[in-house]
Amino acid sequence: MDTLLKVAGALVILVSAGAAVAVTLPSFGAPAVMWALQWALPGIGIGIALAAFGSMLGQLKRIRLAAERQADLFQSILERRQPAK
Repeated sequence: MDTLLKVAGALVILVSAGAAVAVTLPSFGAPAVMWALQWALPGIGIGIALAAFGSMLGQLKRIRLAAERQADLFQSILERRQPAK
């Protein structure tokens, strides 16, 4: 899921930037550039947010795996310290 969100975020950024370039190519005037930026910046922001959320999910997955590994190590230490019955 994290990789999917990263890819979706990159795709949204590329589509927004591509559409802004496509709008401004026919007329390079300042009003066209300003209009394109007004239209494209929210899309680029959404793409960045999606990619950041995907990255956060990946980090949380790695944290969960590390916590499980630490719990297993702690359990093995406790089992070695218990006296044999």
